[in-house]
Amino acid sequence: MEPKLSSEAEHAVHFRAFIQRLVQKFEPLQIFSFSQHSYSHTSQGCFNDNQCHFKYDYCLLAITETATRIDYEMQDFANADYQQGTITIIGHGRQSVIEAVQQNSRFFISVLSCGKLLYSKNGLLDHDPIPAFIPTKGAIKAIRHYEYRIPLADGFLMCASECLEKKQFGICTFMLHQAVEQTCICLLRVHIAYRSEFHNLYRLLRLCTCFSEKPFQLFLSTPEDERLFDIMAKSYSGSRYKDDFKVSRQDAEFLYQRVAFFVLLAKEMCKEKIALLAKSAADFAALKNTDQVQTEKILQINI
Repeated sequence: MEPKLSSEAEHAVHFRAFIQRLVQKFEPLQIFSFSQHSYSHTSQGCFNDNQCHFKYDYCLLAITETATRIDYEMQDFANADYQQGTITIIGHGRQSVIEAVQQNSRFFISVLSCGKLLYSKNGLLDHDPIPAFIPTKGAIKAIRHYEYRIPLADGFLMCASECLEKKQFGICTFMLHQAVEQTCICLLRVHIAYRSEFHNLYRLLRLCTCFSEKPFQLFLSTPEDERLFDIMAKSYSGSRYKDDFKVSRQDAEFLYQRVAFFVLLAKEMCKEKIALLAKSAADFAALKNTDQVQTEKILQINI
């Protein structure tokens, strides 16, 4: 009789098999994991025996040979194929990644330096040392994105409030979708310096889990949360193209309250992160200045 695998070992088998199928279908050059979360829950009762279930969520970066974006197809494949949790995939071409690293991209330098390499076809970037991120402008860039995106989110939230008063609940929900989208984009730009180019709220929230569970937990903690969030996610196309898309007053009001709180939460999260980025920049400048002073002293001694 073969020994039974532990839940962790069984998951590792499933995950490796998924990566193999992903590689066979899309032929990326490399795949990095830059976030992994595991969850467990135990069910017990009259008809089960204290069963423990595990769920694993990943955020992956796939580097491709060409600049043609295939991450939408890869995401659809992951949604359908991986059943042991959720996988969020972003994809970028080789040349764009190299150029981003050369331009001091905080996101790509962090992933290539600290992420877990899951697959490599030809050793891309393996033999080239990844330069350290220079944090001098991190806070400045984050502030610029914050000051652009948050007013957009506030504006959509204000429009949602007006639609709510006029009993235009479907349009209200669409405006709330836009507010959440802009807020997630802001969170991603400030926290990990990644520019997202997609509108799917599920994908945006799951990508945010690589630095905080708070946004995801706010919207998707219970089955009722999931039902309401799904209404908002579907409003992106439903409110514009489907005659039968309807939202009740109660659902619209609850979603409005939840989104308003989310925007406030995001503002606090961004301010805290910007403060950390500013400190990192100041520490780097002080260290650089110290090194420069020491170098000048050495030169003076040698002269």
